[in-house]
This record gives sequence, C-alpha cells and structure tokens, in this order.
Amino acid sequence: MKKLLKWLGIGVVVLIVIGMISGAGKSGSNQKSGSTGATQEKQVQEPTVIKASELADDFDANQVAAENKWKGKLVQFSAEVTNITETGLSFSKAASKQFSMAQISCRVTDKQQLLSLKNGQTVTVKGVVGGQTIGVIDVSDCSVVQ
Repeated sequence: MKKLLKWLGIGVVVLIVIGMISGAGKSGSNQKSGSTGATQEKQVQEPTVIKASELADDFDANQVAAENKWKGKLVQFSAEVTNITETGLSFSKAASKQFSMAQISCRVTDKQQLLSLKNGQTVTVKGVVGGQTIGVIDVSDCSVVQ
C-alpha cells in the first residue's frame, strides 16, 4: 500500500511538472507571436503606392480576388475627388473602364483635412482597404497626403 501511494505521488508530481512545462511553452509562443505582430505592424506602416485605377479595376474584375489581394493593406493613391462629405472623400472616376460602377470611399479620420479640398481636385490619400459593397470600395483610416 505504501509503495502504491509512493508511485501515485510521483505520478502526480510528474503531471504537475509536465503541465508547468507545457504552460511555459505556450506563453513563450504567445510572446513570439506578439513580437511578430509588432514586426508586421511596422511593415504595414509603409503604404503600398498604387494607382486608384488598379484598385478599382481589380474589384471590377473579381471582388473576391480583389478582397483577398487588398483587404487590410495600407495603400496610397491619387485620384480626382468627386464628393466631399462629413465622413470623407469619394472617388467615382477611379476605374480605367469608362462605364465602371466601382467607386472608392475614403473615410478620413482628421476632418480638418477636408476643409481646404474641392470637388474635381486630384489628391493623394493613404488608408486601409476594406471590402466592397454595392460597387463602393471602402478605404478606412484615410489621411490626405498632399
């Protein structure tokens, strides 16, 4: 009976040690993914400079493929402003096709940047590409670069 209790005690201790080791491994992997996320975040800070027509044409050709390619990416492009609202800027002449329904809606975070702009003016903006709803490509966290 004493030997059984002795082995049972050793088994419990071994299980506790294994649990501590596996827990330490998980927290170590979390730290790695956290630092990897920080590295990715630094990479995201530099926008991909594109033509507005490239973004609009990609969505015109295949929305699913375009969202796979662009969604969540920081981009910078220049285009002619067609509407200025409380929420930001619209670019409806972005696509290279004459009869494209694709528009880009750029939600500007700093409303002060909108005050000096005029419809018809070409501006450069940067922001994070979202999805497309009823032909409108959403770009959030926009700021006017020029």
